[in-house]
Amino acid sequence: MSVPARGGPPIYVSVDIAAPMDEVWRLTQDTSLHSRWDLRFSTIEPVEDLPGGGRRFRYELRLPGHLLAGTGTTIGEKRRPDGTRTSALRFTTPDRLSPLGDGRGYWRYEPLDGGVRFTTGYDYRPGWGGPAW
Repeated sequence: MSVPARGGPPIYVSVDIAAPMDEVWRLTQDTSLHSRWDLRFSTIEPVEDLPGGGRRFRYELRLPGHLLAGTGTTIGEKRRPDGTRTSALRFTTPDRLSPLGDGRGYWRYEPLDGGVRFTTGYDYRPGWGGPAW
């Protein structure tokens, strides 16, 4: 028996932010600030820069009685002539208590009059329950 590569349909969320593109980019890309606005993480720490671009990172979520940890890799960044920016990543954890298993995601920043549309999309295998195949 095999486990599907992904769990269910990808998750997409968008929000319009009334702030300059460079400021939204800075606040979301700085790993030391991430846990201030994303409650899924207590810390995200860069581990090493990768040859050819990208960066490896380690993340943690402190829960009562358990420290959930995993690793990830930023796998690219694009800037388009229209001002749109996108960053992509992959992540994994061996922790079976994690709600997120292996997956990938992206953040897209689209310029708007007076701000930015920030869209995130994730595709991952759920980490909770089920036998380890």
